[in-house]
Amino acid sequence: MYQKSFLLLLLTGALWWFPLHTSAHTGLESSTPGANQTVQPTDKLTLRFESEIEAGGSLQVSAVDASDNLEGTFTQESERMILTLDRPMAPGKYQVDWKIIGTDGHPINGTYTFTVVSSNTTSEPEEETSSVQKETKKVAPSQVTTRTTEDGRFPFWIAGGLFVLALYGFYQIILKGRKR
Repeated sequence: MYQKSFLLLLLTGALWWFPLHTSAHTGLESSTPGANQTVQPTDKLTLRFESEIEAGGSLQVSAVDASDNLEGTFTQESERMILTLDRPMAPGKYQVDWKIIGTDGHPINGTYTFTVVSSNTTSEPEEETSSVQKETKKVAPSQVTTRTTEDGRFPFWIAGGLFVLALYGFYQIILKGRKR
């Protein structure tokens, strides 16, 4: 009977622990301009994520067919990154490359493109392209959160191991002690 109780307790504990161990990664919730959108000239890009992001992210925007860069200001807040360019983008196709660190410590990145058309054109982008800013925000070491492992799961395994040891100790001390 005690073995059945112990196994039931162990199974209940495992089922309770594993949902805590499962964690979703932060993803891109929305962006302005959005992926595959055709927009009027703009000087601001905003990326919003599904949850908070750690310091140390980067946002690079470049014209697909050009190598020139525009200057701008990069800011990162709790759930979003903003790139404000010194001047609006000229008509052309642009690629956005972003990198973040989720609150669980996982590095996450993504890429998408959008097209800028001239103010008087709404259907097709012009052949002429220009470049945009390509800047990466440098974060001081004091702002970066250090993790014990690359994927951030190490504390969960320690907690799980301690939980199993506690259950085993409970079984040995309490349940076997009653048999005597």
